[in-house]
Amino acid sequence: MIYSTRNLTVIALITLFYTMPLAAQPQQKGPWFFKVDGGGVHQSEADLKDSEGGFSKDRWFVSAGVNYAWSRRDSVGISIGGGQSDYDFNDETGFGGGEPWNKIDDTRVSLNGRFGFGETGSVFIIPTLRFNGEKDASSSDSRTWGVFGAATWRVKDNLTIGPGVGIFSRLESGTNFFPILAIDWDISDRWNLSTGRGLASSQGPGLTLSYELNDDWSFGLAGRYENVEFRLDDEGPAADGVGRDKSIPMIFSANLTPNKKINLSVFAGIQFSGEIKLKDSMNDLVEETKYDPSMLFGATFEFRF
Repeated sequence: MIYSTRNLTVIALITLFYTMPLAAQPQQKGPWFFKVDGGGVHQSEADLKDSEGGFSKDRWFVSAGVNYAWSRRDSVGISIGGGQSDYDFNDETGFGGGEPWNKIDDTRVSLNGRFGFGETGSVFIIPTLRFNGEKDASSSDSRTWGVFGAATWRVKDNLTIGPGVGIFSRLESGTNFFPILAIDWDISDRWNLSTGRGLASSQGPGLTLSYELNDDWSFGLAGRYENVEFRLDDEGPAADGVGRDKSIPMIFSANLTPNKKINLSVFAGIQFSGEIKLKDSMNDLVEETKYDPSMLFGATFEFRF
């Protein structure tokens, strides 16, 4: 099975932002909660620092999910999503022979669970299966597993907080392990600091500081660490190897929520500390380079029913 088959499956199932917040879960009427969400982002051209040329990137991701809640504090669910990152290396690029990779497919299946304990505690767990690679890369060589987990306590009426962890396998040897701060803090009637996922995020939640202007509009400043790796096809300078793209995006967003079922957002920001890396099928480094900060522009949507 190759990526084109998986993408057709995702589209057939009507496939963004997040599977579920780690720190809090909005309450819905009835036991069933369905969600369809999606988004896209454009990264402006960034010059490579250790090589000639540069690249830009367009990325989109969509997903659909369902949750079942048998109480106010207990729920389970599943989410299926897919998307693509389209890299455009310019004609002057020397990295990887000028075109180390092009379009990278991203397909995911995530389960999620939220379980209350004691009077104020909750446990969250989100196991995920991912496939990241070029179109002709095999599924087995592009697959990784991982899990997010956290335990939180409502220590005040306006503050829920607790530790968490993310553990993910890698296409290369080894395992990624990183801590998570799960928090939902109403600093005031209008200000909130919370944990939240980014657009098809790759490495755990980031943090968002938001301001509620009125019932419909809010604004946010978010930061996170992105680390994406993907399997390459059997052609190019690193056949069957691995590509990696790391960065730290900081974005400002404007969010419209006309009712509890719809959320629309536009955002802009800057991506810092960018680095791309190319390894061959034996996990030996072929080439790596940092890249200059670049602008990000995008939009997202979320429908609940």
